[in-house]
Amino acid sequence: MTEAKVFKYRTNLARKMSAPGGRSVEEALGAADSALAHHRDAAMEALGVILSRLEEACAARRQAEIYDGAAALLDLAGFFDTGPLHPAAFSLCEISDRGSVWDWPSVEVHVRAIRRILGGGCRETDETALLLDGLVSVRARLQNRSPARQN
Repeated sequence: MTEAKVFKYRTNLARKMSAPGGRSVEEALGAADSALAHHRDAAMEALGVILSRLEEACAARRQAEIYDGAAALLDLAGFFDTGPLHPAAFSLCEISDRGSVWDWPSVEVHVRAIRRILGGGCRETDETALLLDGLVSVRARLQNRSPARQN
């Protein structure tokens, strides 16, 4: 019987990966964080614009725009260290999802809380902790409400 021959082939990528030099994972992550930090001011400004649109949608009672605005806030906040802004935007997404009970006062409370958090530089403080606790309570109240009593 003939024996099978096994050929080991090293790809160009394998050769490059095993070559000395290059960046460590820590260095690459540090460089990525540094590059992202240069965009933080523009991102905070964009978050403010999105939030202003949400405030306008609340004032005009344009329900269809709320979830999309909340999702845009959540997406952008996820790229940066926005502390309490991210969970607040997530909470707004949760209560404005099409399958949830709709309640304008609850939406407005979320939007106002997000404005306070953004205005405070997205820092974790005693005030933002209280705001987030309040949003959790609002969301829990809505989840316990029956859809027949929607506003």
